[in-house]
Amino acid sequence: MADTADIVVVGGGVHGASTAWHLAKRGAGKIVLIEKDGIASGASGWSSAIVRLHYTLESLVKITMYGREMFGNWGDTVGIGESGFRQVGFLLLFPENEVEHASEVIAMQQGLGIDARMLTNAEIADIEPRVARDDVVAGAWEPNSGHADGSTVANSFIAAARDLGVDVRIGHEVFGVTTDGGKATGVKTSEGDIYAGTVVLETGFRTSALLAEHGVELPITPVRHAIAVVERTPDFGGIHPVVSDRIVQAYYRPEADSLTLLGEHDPLEGKVDPDVEDIKTPDLDEQVRLVERYAARFPGQEAASITRGYTGVYDCTPDFQPAFGSVKAVDGLFMAAGFSGHGFKLSPGIGKIMSDLVMDGSTDMIDIHPFRVERFAEGDPLTAGEGYDNRSLA
Repeated sequence: MADTADIVVVGGGVHGASTAWHLAKRGAGKIVLIEKDGIASGASGWSSAIVRLHYTLESLVKITMYGREMFGNWGDTVGIGESGFRQVGFLLLFPENEVEHASEVIAMQQGLGIDARMLTNAEIADIEPRVARDDVVAGAWEPNSGHADGSTVANSFIAAARDLGVDVRIGHEVFGVTTDGGKATGVKTSEGDIYAGTVVLETGFRTSALLAEHGVELPITPVRHAIAVVERTPDFGGIHPVVSDRIVQAYYRPEADSLTLLGEHDPLEGKVDPDVEDIKTPDLDEQVRLVERYAARFPGQEAASITRGYTGVYDCTPDFQPAFGSVKAVDGLFMAAGFSGHGFKLSPGIGKIMSDLVMDGSTDMIDIHPFRVERFAEGDPLTAGEGYDNRSLA
């Protein structure tokens, strides 16, 4: 008997899992999700999973608003599993040249009903008195933001999708999308062909090769990012907010009760590495650099001890913005990739958008045209305008 489905979703990270659940929730028919290695085995599992609403592009803010609501109310929205969300707040620290743009972003957020505000240097101390502020001109504060857990979210979405009847197949590799007369007919896998009129590709860096076979350009640079985990000194006190340090381009995210994850802001800071599935540890000098920045921002943490280090991979597009939507070259083919380090917080909203597009042909969340994959071949990159020196908050 032929192996058939109505929809095949390729990729078991947070995006594929979210899309499969959103589709199943809408009664989209027989859905098969295929994952080569394991749920959240790629970038999702190594994500720092920061949940914040600060973006230059209003469209991305709206997508993250959907996600923040879901992360914080997982039991009521998804109903199975959990997100691991911790509302510790999100604190930004700005140099002089970014203050004007930051104020514009905060005004836009407030117009959307988000609880966010600019802070003077003195007001930063009211939020987090332990940070050094000598080189900080201003700050911003989102009290309702924080962080969640990538692996937990992906596996919870999968559990909820399975409960709704999604056929999840782990250990199968997709080699290509089959077509006939410009229409998707399914996928070729290591276990044979699956026939389906709709295929959704959400496989990070690997999405480029699957699209290239159909003449679709999706330039992605896979950049491996270092993460250092430190145990704070016993005299530090309670946990701190997630801190986005725009002066030295680093972030500091609490973990459990006494640990902090340290990472880079710059999407291109790291080694280009196409072996995205491999588990690799960062070099010692990368970890030391991260710790030095953290200790300079939190005086007294020179004695914080490195407990471990690991790496994750960002799928960076030339404009550092994701591509998602239908693929014009192949009817019935959809994709979402190139999130350039922002994928986790966007994943609930992207799942909603992708399910809308598959089921309705459009979505009411945002205007998706600027995010089309065809923009790269058209020479029409998605720009966030002048503002931040580093695109990590674009």
